[in-house]
Amino acid sequence: MRITLLVLVLVTSLTRDASAANSQLLSEVDLLASPTSGLRFTFPLVMRNSFDLANPQLGGVGCIVDFSVMKDLTLTAGYLFVGLPNTGKGYESNIPLAAITIRHKLGRFEVSDRNRAEKLFGLPKSPIRYRNKVSFDVHSASDRWTPFVTNEIFYDFSQSAWTQDRLQLGIGLRLNPHVKLNTFFLLRSDLITKANDVHALGLMLEVNLTGKKAESAEHGEN
Repeated sequence: MRITLLVLVLVTSLTRDASAANSQLLSEVDLLASPTSGLRFTFPLVMRNSFDLANPQLGGVGCIVDFSVMKDLTLTAGYLFVGLPNTGKGYESNIPLAAITIRHKLGRFEVSDRNRAEKLFGLPKSPIRYRNKVSFDVHSASDRWTPFVTNEIFYDFSQSAWTQDRLQLGIGLRLNPHVKLNTFFLLRSDLITKANDVHALGLMLEVNLTGKKAESAEHGEN
């Protein structure tokens, strides 16, 4: 019932003021490899296209390494290269990142809290951002279907302000033991201007290259 209400709220927000919002399609493929237990490499390929503006709005590649220190604690380090070819500036950014994620499972329910720091070299002022992302997942009995809700808030140290919020609602479908598809709606809010919201449909494909049932810690929008 709560999932249904969240869907209705999010669909309403996606259609509200559509003429003032930027509607986008987010596409991501994550190639996963777990050579040993507790160690996972993720190679994301990301594309962001707009229904209203010139495309692509964003393209990115990178490598992210997750290390499970203990059952509920994961340390992350990584690098992303991101291009913004059609945003009016043509910026390219090199982004080193580090994160700590605390995760807790209770039956079919899973809650995680990720704290991430990153520096955006190549953008004006090369800003440092802090990102806090809280995720709530519900695993089906067969673990084939996984509805999820996430909310992530951004703090930009160059502006000394909370600048962005991302609300995400979706569902994951395991196509086979090595491939999973996440589909989601995302509302990205600008907390500074209170305008320029982005309403997005997202598709994220996770492909496990090592034959183990490793999953990305994310639901898209790296």
